[in-house]
Amino acid sequence: MRIVGGELRGRKLVGVPRHGVRPTSDPVREALFNLLGEQVRERPFVDLFAGTGAVACEAFSRGARPIELVESDPRVIVTIERNLGRLGIEIAPHAAVVHCAEVGAWLRERAAGSKPFGAPAVIFLDPPYTDRRLARWLTELERSALWVPDALVVVEHAARVSGPLEPLKRVELVWSRRYGDSALTAGRVLGPES
Repeated sequence: MRIVGGELRGRKLVGVPRHGVRPTSDPVREALFNLLGEQVRERPFVDLFAGTGAVACEAFSRGARPIELVESDPRVIVTIERNLGRLGIEIAPHAAVVHCAEVGAWLRERAAGSKPFGAPAVIFLDPPYTDRRLARWLTELERSALWVPDALVVVEHAARVSGPLEPLKRVELVWSRRYGDSALTAGRVLGPES
């Protein structure tokens, strides 16, 4: 694995030394950030189900600030911290923040009304393809302080799954692309009057 674009392009990342973590492949990560383009620059980037941290590190390389990574397995957190260290990304509120927490619980702690980011975030969800709780996590996201107009929600999912953003209200589909067995779907949060 490596960073495929931006100021840290070509820098290598370490993988998780255990079975069961499916990192976003380099080609899918490159396609994701080609689709996002300048939308990540100087915006918060939240990586739910962060795994190795490769997607958030890629966002940082392309100008996202800060990046927040949420991962429930403490053993995987060690890999995230190693990758941040290898890239020289400081673990600090203005650069990178790492949370060892279950995604639903972390989102509930950021309930609507709590302090949001200064700018609408890009929120990336990449849950295990076999897990059937995506709709539940999206509902938790919708109730969180991250759910503000112009936030961008991107889901990586199995290509066989259609309409992963359908459970959400006030979301405009921006794009959906398939890459072999994987797919990326993005939506923009609309204002309350929409």
